[in-house]
Amino acid sequence: MKILVFVKQVPDVNKISFDRNTGRIIRENVPLSMNSFDRRAVEEALRLKEKHGFTVEVVSMGPPQAIDVINESLRMGADEGFLITDRKYGGADTWATSYILSDFAKQRKPDLMMGGKYSLDGETSQVPPEISRMCGYRFFSSISKIEIHESDVLLEQDYEHGILKIRSSFPMMISVSEKINRARKIDDSVPDMKDRVHIIDSGKLGLDFNGNSGSLTIVDGTEMLQAGRNALNITLDEAVDMLENAIKDRRKTDSMEEIRVATDFSGGTAMGIALLDRDVSMEIASEVSKISINNNFLTVMAGNVPPEKLKGMPANRYYHIDSMDPFSLSGEIGRLIDELKPEFVIFPSNSIGRDVAAFIAAEKKLGLTADCVDIKYEDGKLIQFKPAFGGGIIARILSKTRPGMATVRPGMFQQAISNDGFQIQPIHAEPSGLYETLSDERIQESYLPLNSADIVIGIGRGVKSRAIVESFVMFSGKYGIGIGGTRPVVDMHLLPRQQQIGITGVAISPDLYIAVGVSGMDNHMSGLRYAGKIISINNDPSAPINRLADYTVNGTAEEFMKILEKRFA
Repeated sequence: MKILVFVKQVPDVNKISFDRNTGRIIRENVPLSMNSFDRRAVEEALRLKEKHGFTVEVVSMGPPQAIDVINESLRMGADEGFLITDRKYGGADTWATSYILSDFAKQRKPDLMMGGKYSLDGETSQVPPEISRMCGYRFFSSISKIEIHESDVLLEQDYEHGILKIRSSFPMMISVSEKINRARKIDDSVPDMKDRVHIIDSGKLGLDFNGNSGSLTIVDGTEMLQAGRNALNITLDEAVDMLENAIKDRRKTDSMEEIRVATDFSGGTAMGIALLDRDVSMEIASEVSKISINNNFLTVMAGNVPPEKLKGMPANRYYHIDSMDPFSLSGEIGRLIDELKPEFVIFPSNSIGRDVAAFIAAEKKLGLTADCVDIKYEDGKLIQFKPAFGGGIIARILSKTRPGMATVRPGMFQQAISNDGFQIQPIHAEPSGLYETLSDERIQESYLPLNSADIVIGIGRGVKSRAIVESFVMFSGKYGIGIGGTRPVVDMHLLPRQQQIGITGVAISPDLYIAVGVSGMDNHMSGLRYAGKIISINNDPSAPINRLADYTVNGTAEEFMKILEKRFA
């Protein structure tokens, strides 16, 4: 059996700079390395090789210097390494990249394809599912465990609310999560293997394709975000005052803006997708409806959230699809796109939304921008604003195709309600039969999903007591506050993996974030780019977070919890 692993060379996102005069990202002299998720994919392939005797091939597409990541894979133990490099392929977006790589994969005919769940520079999560659809393979994202048996494959898939255990079969492609393993270190005695790397240009690949003109999206400009935070030192009591006020203000503003949905549909149709999560679905419907009012669009929503959970959703029509199967959902939503011909389609940037959007984009050859933080509709075009390089740079992206498609981060839009009601059209989706769900292990209900939390307490490794962590979990559950943590806290099993905040966890945008014992390393802070106020409670005055927060408190987790228990008694 053959495994093909896709790897990417990425820059150190913390060393990227930006020329404001030219609007150009400066990559010169920025350290390059293998994308950390892809390294785990290589490691997992090698473990399967060692256990079952499989052959492992590794491929990357990039400039000549990307040979380094293939060399690293060979030194780890891969059998064959390929670098696809040709100036003709330069400028490829995710669809074009997937198209080129899928052509290579069809020639190699692997049984299993693997990659990281996303690359740290782009964070799109699009390439693996698009490759899989172009190759006709099953696809499962964010896999934390894989077991291969004679007739089937058992997988554990991380998602927002827990872990799905799945049974499926080959051929398939998976993207791996950071939880799947820790990649091995290469012994210094292992020689350089660059001479074993097969260099593939467009002639050798046999694919005459221009990466720039063949792309379905274009970058229309970039800008760098300013942190805009000047830390002010406050006391623990003042920090608790701010928390109390945030809770009170939330209660005062629980009443959402009421809007009337469009009644003039002369401009066409706008479409939003409701998958898995009620709050994100309401956010998408609200933003799509506001655009519709200004452009005389019919607002259509489609998805699997039960209609009774969407009471007050501002939309004219809701197609309710009775399925949790991403393959079936993509088929039904794709059919609706063909039928309704919307101007644009907005998906949620959650586990199922990213996969479904990528399947449709690959199959229908549509431009897709992932993980947007804002959208606008101007001059007949959907303008998508996407963060990159850890969130410090925002790209303005346009689609060359219609409908334009985007996935949008939770918490980016204000929810609104409408008393107009919406027409419900049920759709029965036949199961794809491509997999079987064995179990759905949900995390405890005491953990509020971070993407819908307007107040979040973050736990860092400075909180060394399990009892204190449990006290924060109980407190947050009682007051509807999200509880998250840094990677070391999750690795110590003090919090579930779903509560990890940062570049290898989730990006959040609460109104208030209270960091307790958090050092403030770049990997964690990149997940807080769109947070409102940040309060740091730390007894180390030199902690990096004290330069990145709005308010700093010299104190410990124990002292903070004592005041919370007293004030909220």
